[in-house]
Amino acid sequence: LARSVESMGVTIFEHSPVLAVNGKTLRTAEGRIKTDIIVPATEGFSDRLLNIKRYVLPVQSLIVATEPLSQSQWDDIGLASHPAFSDASRLATYGHRSADGRLVFGARGSYDFGGKVRSRFSLDAPEFRLRQRLVHELFPSLRGVRFTHGWGGTLGIARAFHPFAVFDRQSGIAHAGGYGGEGVGASNLFGRTLADLILQQETLLTSMPWVFRPATYRSALKAWEPEPLRWLAYQSLLRCFTLEEKLYSTNKITGRGEKLLGSFCDRLAGFME
Repeated sequence: LARSVESMGVTIFEHSPVLAVNGKTLRTAEGRIKTDIIVPATEGFSDRLLNIKRYVLPVQSLIVATEPLSQSQWDDIGLASHPAFSDASRLATYGHRSADGRLVFGARGSYDFGGKVRSRFSLDAPEFRLRQRLVHELFPSLRGVRFTHGWGGTLGIARAFHPFAVFDRQSGIAHAGGYGGEGVGASNLFGRTLADLILQQETLLTSMPWVFRPATYRSALKAWEPEPLRWLAYQSLLRCFTLEEKLYSTNKITGRGEKLLGSFCDRLAGFME
C-alpha cells in the first residue's frame, strides 16, 4: 500500500501520530497540520480522536495458536485438508490451519468497562485460557498440546452491527468503520467507497446501504447506552448465550424449554439493534 501511494506522488510521514483533531487542524508532537479532508481510519481506536465511543464500541478480539501439530493429529480432528471453520452459534468460534502446521483458534469477544482500548495482552491471562479450554472441548484429542502464541486487538462495533461510510463535507471528516471483526476485506471496500464520496463520484459503491449522506456519524448512527448499562448488557448477553450453548451442546434442553430459551436469547440480542 505504501509503495502504491508513493508511486502516485503521495508523501508518507512516519512516526508522527496525530494527538488531537480540532476542526480541520491536526496536532502532532512536532506541529500542526491544516487540511480540508481528514480520514481517521482508526476503527476501534476512533474515540481517542473523535469522541465516538457512544457510536462505535471498542471490543477485544482474541486468538490462540498451538504448537505445530503432527499429521496424525490433523487427521484425528478432521482438518488434514486445511479447511477453515466457523460455527453458527451466537458465540462466534472459528479457526484454521496455519502455513507452519499450527491450529489457530479464536472465539467470542470481550468488552472492558468504559470501552477501554487495549493493545497489550498476556498469554497467561484467563481470557486466553478460556479459548484454550474451548479448543480442548472441541478437539479432545488435542489435550496436552501446548499453546505457544496468543494475541488480541481492538475492533469496533456499531449498533446492529451496521458498518458505515460517512463523509461530512462541512467538517471534512471521511469516516468508515463498525466492521465488527470483518474488517480485512471491508476496510478495502469502504476505503474505495470513501474515495468516491470525497471525489463526489456517483458510483455503485456510493449507492450501497452502508453509505449515509448527507450526514455525520452522530446523525447516521444510533448511539449505545451510557455506562454502566453497556457493560451490564454485555455481561448479560455473554452469560445467556454461554448457557444456551452449553445446554444445546449437551442435549440438556429440548422441546418447549429449548424454544423458551431461544426466544429469551433472541430478545436479549434485540438490545444490540
